[in-house]
Amino acid sequence: MRTHRTTARATAFVLVLLGLAAAILASPAGGSSNGVPKIVFPLVAKTLWWDSYGDPRPNGMHTGIDIEAPWRAPVVAVEAGRVEYGESSLGGCMLYLHGRGGTTYMYIHLNNDVTARFDNRGRCHETAYAVPNGARVAAGERVAWNGDSGDAEGNPHLHFEVHPNGGSPSNPYLHLKRASRPLFAAKPGSVFSLALRGKVVASGPVALTLDVNRVRHYPGGRWVDIDRRTVKLAVVPDKVVSQSMPPSRRPSSASASVVVYTVKGKTTMPAIVGADKALRVARVAAR
Repeated sequence: MRTHRTTARATAFVLVLLGLAAAILASPAGGSSNGVPKIVFPLVAKTLWWDSYGDPRPNGMHTGIDIEAPWRAPVVAVEAGRVEYGESSLGGCMLYLHGRGGTTYMYIHLNNDVTARFDNRGRCHETAYAVPNGARVAAGERVAWNGDSGDAEGNPHLHFEVHPNGGSPSNPYLHLKRASRPLFAAKPGSVFSLALRGKVVASGPVALTLDVNRVRHYPGGRWVDIDRRTVKLAVVPDKVVSQSMPPSRRPSSASASVVVYTVKGKTTMPAIVGADKALRVARVAAR
């Protein structure tokens, strides 16, 4: 386990100075990716965030972006790579993801609570992480749980940093804006199915388009609110309409509020990010 002076408020002052040039290159005006590949968004949750990189903080410049999300929301690997645990008094439970392409990503303020009362009773290795220290992970795989450890007490959020080539921090904003949004978090090849809540946007013989705002992952998942997004699912003939659904609320009705259950299958990256027709409809029921 690595200890680190980095916090959600700032990294060490020297690192800030070294990172200024990288921050300029990664600013919206420059639009440079700094060699960072397109990433998967680091949370499966309904989120609130903005470009807070570079904001003045008591300990120096803010070297990441804070993403507000519910307690214990799934935190996922944004790129394939290797994880390393970390811990500090201000950053709390932290995780380093050493991406396969050379970028290091930092996840800070992970969960250290045993209950939802923000009790701080858990040790990081018991409450923060979903994979072993040193594990090799795939993009979209769950690696941790969101929390409020360190100086984020009572304010669960993920402080997320991007370090191209494992060096100084750069602004994560453009990378997060371009990121593919995961519908769920899972290890590639694992068996899954989903329940998607939302409103019908369009329906046809081969596809059903849904405006989704809640997702449940099987096996063992719970309903999770997510940022609203449109998902186009492939239709499996003769398996779509629930017999209990009245004709006025069947999927051909635009704006019908429904729950769509997907066909069980093996996890792939297109399925995780809800790519067009990567998910197949097994059943539709009235919400």
